[in-house]
Amino acid sequence: MKYADFKRQPLFWNGIAMVVLTITMIPFLFLDTRTLLGVNLWIKPIKFTLSLGIYSLSTVWILERFLTHWRFNRFTQIALTITSLIEIILITFQAARGEASHFNVSNTWNQIVFSIMGTSISIFWLFHLAIIIPIFKHKQITKPIRESLLWGLVIAGFGMIIGFLMTTPRPEQLEMMKQGIFQTSGSHTFGGEPGQGITFFGWSTIVGDMRVPHFFGMHVMQVFFVLAAFLMPKKETKEQSYIVRMFGILFLSTNILMVVQTLMGFSIFVYHPFFTLSYALFFLVLFSLSIRLFSQPKISLPEVIV
Repeated sequence: MKYADFKRQPLFWNGIAMVVLTITMIPFLFLDTRTLLGVNLWIKPIKFTLSLGIYSLSTVWILERFLTHWRFNRFTQIALTITSLIEIILITFQAARGEASHFNVSNTWNQIVFSIMGTSISIFWLFHLAIIIPIFKHKQITKPIRESLLWGLVIAGFGMIIGFLMTTPRPEQLEMMKQGIFQTSGSHTFGGEPGQGITFFGWSTIVGDMRVPHFFGMHVMQVFFVLAAFLMPKKETKEQSYIVRMFGILFLSTNILMVVQTLMGFSIFVYHPFFTLSYALFFLVLFSLSIRLFSQPKISLPEVIV
């Protein structure tokens, strides 16, 4: 694959645009000292441009490398690009206004913004899931590589849908709405006041914060894509398929446990007898499997896909 192949892809330029936007907004962290809930207004749009930039550049690699002849390739890229741009434009615009973009239903405009963002990201999620089907059907991809791609896409899809758990109005918010008071609808946190969050990310270390499993699920995808790239020059073996499948099961199980822990109101960054030990066991097994997989000798093979 060459740069000439990528520069024709909408999602590639979306990724580049996100990188440029990230760099452009960094000075605002120092020039604009306004805060919202104790956090600089520009941290949120920067986090989103970084996340969507990484997503775009890794996903376009999959589409260009394995699904070049898929008839919905370009349409899917355009849909992902447009919906992600809508999201970023609205988040950035709200930051410039000094307003929250998510959960903000304090007036008609903020309600419209929140609604558009919800619709846009739902469409984004559907088109993301659509990529799974041609990968699943593509029998020219070796089994370990195909499984790696599928696990990455599926877990990312699960990570995205987690976001909708945050948008559900809480009982106290519903009570306020019944009284005609509209402020917020939904929250990142579960189990109480979040307190001071982790630097930059803002994740709570006191109560459950759904942004953690949301982030984990979305960006574990890149781990599986790197794994697929690693397997490409290697000869296919049954052991590779077994290890990749175990990777997928363990990462998905970890993500599900994170969601359960968060819904119970426990921070992932605080020791919990069951959850913490479960994560330790999962990652010990992952580490052992990784050593086994990466110790296999490299075998040069011809191109896997045309």
